[in-house]
Amino acid sequence: MDDARLWLLCTGGETKIVIMLSFTETKTRSNPVAESESENDTTDRDSQTEEQKVIGAIDESTKTIDLAQTLQDLNEQAKLRTPLIGELKATLHIYRASEDHKDIVESFTTTVLPAPPVDFTGSREFQITLSDIFGSGVPEGMDPMDPITFGLQFLEMGVAESLSHTTWLRAHRLAEKLMKEAGVWVEKGTFVQHKRRRLD
Repeated sequence: MDDARLWLLCTGGETKIVIMLSFTETKTRSNPVAESESENDTTDRDSQTEEQKVIGAIDESTKTIDLAQTLQDLNEQAKLRTPLIGELKATLHIYRASEDHKDIVESFTTTVLPAPPVDFTGSREFQITLSDIFGSGVPEGMDPMDPITFGLQFLEMGVAESLSHTTWLRAHRLAEKLMKEAGVWVEKGTFVQHKRRRLD
């Protein structure tokens, strides 16, 4: 919001609109079945979850990228106790400067994620005028108040692609964390392998 105010109120009127996409992530709880198995019988391999088996198999031959891919696959199968990405809500906001130019006002808002049901009948598009886009540089012969219509489906596609990258990044970070906890980790650029000290 501070950035929106900076652009709309401190650029001499050159910035007409600010489009903001906000994400809210709700962390989901661990799978109670997995919790029960972990607490009651973690030493019995037959009772371990697939996630526990993967973690237990980490050794010096484990490659971070392979472990990350395995974790991502388990996440897609809903077999991780804690999903790589929690429940998400994405909201689109469009802000303009108020008439007295002392604050900003929201001129449009809609939910982008989760996607609406198939029978949704509300608007899935928004409009921005040529004046808002080009300012004083509207091409000759065009009406500054003519709107350009933007469909939300393209934004939804962009969000989905972004989330796939985020999932992979988190899978990679989790893989690094698990390898460090297992005592096997290769520092980037050093090729030095660290091993956990074992007490006899």
